[in-house]
Amino acid sequence: MNRHLQQALQKAYKIPIPDQQEKARFMRTLPRSRISTWQFILTQIAYFRKWTLVLSMLFLLPALLGARHIDPDTLWIISSLIPFLGLLAVAESTRSAVVGMQEFEMSTRFSLKSVILAKMSVLGILDILILCCLIPLCHVSSNISLLQTGLYLLAPYLLTVNISLCLTRRLHSGEAIYSCMFTAVLVSTGSWLLHLTADFIYQLSYLHWWILLSVFLTGRMMQEIYRTVRQTEEYV
Repeated sequence: MNRHLQQALQKAYKIPIPDQQEKARFMRTLPRSRISTWQFILTQIAYFRKWTLVLSMLFLLPALLGARHIDPDTLWIISSLIPFLGLLAVAESTRSAVVGMQEFEMSTRFSLKSVILAKMSVLGILDILILCCLIPLCHVSSNISLLQTGLYLLAPYLLTVNISLCLTRRLHSGEAIYSCMFTAVLVSTGSWLLHLTADFIYQLSYLHWWILLSVFLTGRMMQEIYRTVRQTEEYV
């Protein structure tokens, strides 16, 4: 473009320097819609896939049947199925990262970190409620104490969640969900085989090791959640 024409255009369309004080005053006059934390969480629940919630609740069915018929194998059946409950929670809470939709969620009103935290919180509370129902039901159908029942269900769940969160954070693709599914199948199979081939580790003398394992896996899960949420800041 001709240099004289450029200068003429710059003079004709010269942008005035904005007054920062007037700008701040004007921004304060704009109406801002407020939303509470609970309202925000409820809006995120609406985006959950319905089959995820339905499948999570279906874990109560075999426990109810086992408690009704006092089946001693109920605990070990639920223990081998519980990894899939963790799989559902991880798959739903990290769905945007798995399918590559972070950019879309970042264009929304709320930050991606807030969305993921809300999803993880809701799904975590749901899983805790389901576990609180499963533990006494499995305890009724077996001769094992309530504490042992809780530990035997909690350990495979926490192990699956830990590995799945690590995989979804590292793979960043559709392959992550298949890796998480393989992890759930592996933990489920291992839990059942452990009961069949090494039943002695479920004796009361090994209870302290189960407690240490559960505490360690809980700490690792909190660390994995922190890393997953922290990673969302890289996309901003």
